[in-house]
Amino acid sequence: MKIIISIILIAASIAFFVFFTKPQWAQLKENRLEVEKLVIAQENANKLKSKIESLSKVRSSITAKDQEKMLKMLPNNVENVKLIIDFDNMLQDLIEDNKTVSLYNVAGDISKISIDNPKISQSTSVIEGNFDVTQLGVADFNFSVSLTYNDFLSFLKRLESSTRIFDIESISFSTPTVAGSKRPDEIVYTFNILLKTYWLKSK
Repeated sequence: MKIIISIILIAASIAFFVFFTKPQWAQLKENRLEVEKLVIAQENANKLKSKIESLSKVRSSITAKDQEKMLKMLPNNVENVKLIIDFDNMLQDLIEDNKTVSLYNVAGDISKISIDNPKISQSTSVIEGNFDVTQLGVADFNFSVSLTYNDFLSFLKRLESSTRIFDIESISFSTPTVAGSKRPDEIVYTFNILLKTYWLKSK
């Protein structure tokens, strides 16, 4: 009799586990996994919120003047006409500052001094580094400029300190026929320059 009762109790325990405890345990395990996912999602949300707040503080600390500089550094498009005008202005300012207008223009009209044969085209070269080519555009800028050697060096320094980003790819020059009486610092060379410039593509 005792054996029969023990068997019945064991069978009842197994049946209870199979039909009640096991499904409840499976549901509990599933709920625990769901809770873990929610905890991870909450942690990621908190990190994202913290990052957004940090970036918002940085964004609010950028002055209008700094925003203007960043727009000049990487404009929203190539700005072909503006780019050429900026280079003309840079060249004219340099000549005027160095008081060498007479070397390039007998009439002394500085408004006629400009870069020659400007050509801007989209670059086909591969950008090296961690750049997203879908967002960063590259353009080749070819032009010629006639300057004395010292003025050309000053011109390069102005390019170097320019707000907009440029990479000098190549420079070549032609030597003019010079009369024997001309001083070396008065010889005007024609320099051919190839630059790369960049812009942010619209999303």
